[in-house]
Amino acid sequence: MLVALRDDGRIEAARAEKGPLYRCPNCRKDVILKKGRIRVHHFSHKPPVSCFWPKGETFAHLTAKSRFRDAFERRGLKVAVEHEVESLLGDRRADVMVCSPNGRRVAIELQHNTISVEDIETRTEGYLAAGISVIWVPFLPKGLLETAESLAEKEGAPLVIKKYPARAWERWLHGYNFGGLWMYDPSTGKLWRGRLKGHELFVEPAHWFDETGEERYTGGNYRYSKRWRELTLWGPIDLDGAKIEFFNRRKTEMGNFRYPGGKAARFTVR
Repeated sequence: MLVALRDDGRIEAARAEKGPLYRCPNCRKDVILKKGRIRVHHFSHKPPVSCFWPKGETFAHLTAKSRFRDAFERRGLKVAVEHEVESLLGDRRADVMVCSPNGRRVAIELQHNTISVEDIETRTEGYLAAGISVIWVPFLPKGLLETAESLAEKEGAPLVIKKYPARAWERWLHGYNFGGLWMYDPSTGKLWRGRLKGHELFVEPAHWFDETGEERYTGGNYRYSKRWRELTLWGPIDLDGAKIEFFNRRKTEMGNFRYPGGKAARFTVR
């Protein structure tokens, strides 16, 4: 965790000093401040741990939250990590909460684990109900860029992964943003702008004779894969270069996906 409680309120590990007593904002039990030279400063529960807040947390996720916080603080914006939002169900913390100069709040959710479509729909709806826009940022899978092909022989050319196993919630996010998503590379701390499109599979031709002796044919055509998508990536982009833009999202349903309506947000480099 990056945030704990002390007698005078919440404090981030990056700004805390060793010595005072710190408690978990969720379970109120004592936590230990860990400040080293390599790993990101954080709080850790004393064993045994029964609180669900630290479960599933990774140092890559902690580092990502710290990097995004620092990037937006360098712009002079008000930023908080692990900010609690009462209208959310379950874990009520936003990874990073940014407050724009006009008072508009934007939650940045750094998704290093998979999430169900139902959960991302419900959580997005909870943010919008609180008047908060939300930007979902998937982590790039480890080793993915090594499998990419460049679309041109020049620096900065887009990369394409022809067979990307896009998760259902990533396809949902692509539609929520009207065709696009931003992905985070934990190995470099940079962003990539991505776009998904259908991946075509060739159906091998075949023929046979039915019970009447008539010859039948099938295949010899292309069909879209249910599993694979073609992912094109533009980048890498420094966090300092990513700006936030707002757009209106109507409440709609498309196939199995449900999109809440409200003031949405996404990154841009314009």
